[in-house]
Amino acid sequence: MNDLFIQGNELWLELKDLPKDKAPAVVFNAHITGLAIARSLGKAGVPVIALDRDGRAVGLHSKYAFASVLCPNPFTEEAAFIELLLEIGKRLPQKGVLYPCNDEWVLAVSRHREQLEAHYEFPFAEWEAVESLLNKEKLYKRAAELSIPIPATWYPNDWDKDGSIPDDIPYPCIVKPIEQRSFYEAFQKKAITAESREELADAIAAAAPHPVVVQEIVGEALSDFYSLCTYVDTTGEVKGYFTGRKLEQYPQSFGTGCLVESSPVDEFVADAAKILNAAGYYGISEIEFIYDKRDGSYKLLDVNTRVWKWIGLPVFAGVNLPLLAYRDALGLPIGQEHPVKDYAKWVYYQDYMSLKQERPNHVHGHLTDEELTHFVSGKMPSGNLIDAVYDEDDPTPSVRLLKNQYQSGYVCPC
Repeated sequence: MNDLFIQGNELWLELKDLPKDKAPAVVFNAHITGLAIARSLGKAGVPVIALDRDGRAVGLHSKYAFASVLCPNPFTEEAAFIELLLEIGKRLPQKGVLYPCNDEWVLAVSRHREQLEAHYEFPFAEWEAVESLLNKEKLYKRAAELSIPIPATWYPNDWDKDGSIPDDIPYPCIVKPIEQRSFYEAFQKKAITAESREELADAIAAAAPHPVVVQEIVGEALSDFYSLCTYVDTTGEVKGYFTGRKLEQYPQSFGTGCLVESSPVDEFVADAAKILNAAGYYGISEIEFIYDKRDGSYKLLDVNTRVWKWIGLPVFAGVNLPLLAYRDALGLPIGQEHPVKDYAKWVYYQDYMSLKQERPNHVHGHLTDEELTHFVSGKMPSGNLIDAVYDEDDPTPSVRLLKNQYQSGYVCPC
């Protein structure tokens, strides 16, 4: 085990050196997303304790991690993970602020919120509000009640007992899990495309025991996907927001963004605030919409009630959502933040190049030759582009990422 990681008595001794005048942030997991959180808070002087179940997570190697700790996997060892959090909490000089960076981490701490609140502040709403947004069936039905546009959606849970498939479903269509994380763990994919009635029946059967929704396919290009990134305070007021648009994703089907740009489009801000307020949600969120040129509307697709993979982009653009959440959780004053950059772009270079190798003739949304040259030379271009990992100010995570490419078995849990 790398000496970087501390456990047991050594960890407790390390925590004694935490600054007494600053509440620490506890960030988990600590790969791409956690690294961005650690940097956004660490540069503001916040001490960060980074946790991950795998020592290869790049955020554990950031200079902004005051302590880097290997922890149990909450998906398979939830009780042990919570026990570690409680033991850390007992030794903090003041309450810490929790930053779960994936759904299973959110779920784990939410289930044990009452215990954990003795030692930590939660910068996001309680589980009932979170679950009502993560649950696709509840989300889409509530959106319809609020007259928020969504793609045409069907609910197999509501069909007749014989499972008869309605005749009005267009093909191809998308089969989405109501609860995404357990579905992904089982099938290693976020959704299933069905090209025919028979394929739809097979997909629903194969997905069991994971309940699903069926949805029409909307949008003609990846660039039709928009995300509204927000921090909403406990009164329901939007204190910071940023709009981004996907240019590339990896894997190609149902992947995560690997090249994302800022966007001036904000027609869906009111709908986003409406769905969050209806659920009683406060905290950081990423709300995904897709443009439907048939009627010129932006249709709600998904709500992530947590930080997400490219959260470094709004931070880079001037909207430090993690710091807003930190200050608000501690009762410190916060103002409203808006982007200071007219245009900004984020890339996860490793996934971007994997995509290009698979699709060498693909030209949409590409980095410029100048930007690619800078990456090959090991220097970031100045101006409006930021990389998910590489940072001249904090280079060690890049070294760890390079090593990961030569070690089998590591999967980014972002």
